[in-house]
Amino acid sequence: MPIRLNLLAEQQAAEELRRRDPVKRATWVSGFLVGIMVFWSGYLQFKLMAAVRDVRRYEADWKRLEPAYNKVTTNLNKVAEAERKWAALQSFATNRFLWATPLNAMQYVMVAAEDIQVTRLKTEQTYVITDAVKPTTNAMSLNVSHGKPATSREKVLLTIEARDSSKSPGDKIFKFQQAITNYPYFKTNLQKVELVQQSPRQEGDATSRPFVTFTLECQFPEKSR
Repeated sequence: MPIRLNLLAEQQAAEELRRRDPVKRATWVSGFLVGIMVFWSGYLQFKLMAAVRDVRRYEADWKRLEPAYNKVTTNLNKVAEAERKWAALQSFATNRFLWATPLNAMQYVMVAAEDIQVTRLKTEQTYVITDAVKPTTNAMSLNVSHGKPATSREKVLLTIEARDSSKSPGDKIFKFQQAITNYPYFKTNLQKVELVQQSPRQEGDATSRPFVTFTLECQFPEKSR
C-alpha cells in the first residue's frame, strides 16, 4: 500500500487557524458595523439637507405671501375697528341719558310736596374714559389680538336744594325724599336718594315762616359704554 505524505499540511493548518482567528472576525464585524453607521450618517445628512431646502423654500414662500397677509390682516383690523365704533355709536344713540324725562318727573313730585320749596336744581353728568387697546399681531405664531375698544363710565347726579317751611321745619324732608323715591320713574331708574346737608332752623322775615334748608342727591346707576 502506497504511503502519501502531505508536505503542505503544516501550512494548511496554519492557514485554517488564521481563518478561525476571533480577532479577525471581530475586525470584519466592526468594519461592517462602521460601514452601516457611515451609511446611516449619510442618509441622515441627506434628509437634513432636504429639510433645509424645504425650510428655505417655505421661507421664500412666506416672504412672497407676507405683504398680502399683512394687508389682509390690516384690513380685517380696520373692519373690526369700524364695527366696534359703529356698535358704540348705536349704543350711545339708543342708551344716552336724556334729562327731559327726570326733570318732567321732578315737577310732578314738587307739585305734590306741601311746604317744600325747591330753590335750585343741579344736574351733573361726568364720564371716566378708559383708553382703547390696539390690536396686535404676533409675527412668530401668527396670532392676532383684537384688542379692546375705548370705554367710558357715565355718572349722573341730580342735586336738589330746597327749604322746608312746614309748621315744624325739617319734618317734611323725609317725606319729600320718600316721594322722590316712590315716584314710578325714579323708583325704576334711581340708585339712591341721599340727604347730604341740612341746616339748623332759620327764622323767616315778616312775610315768611321759619324754615330749614337741605340738599338731596339723586344718584343714577353708573353705565359703561
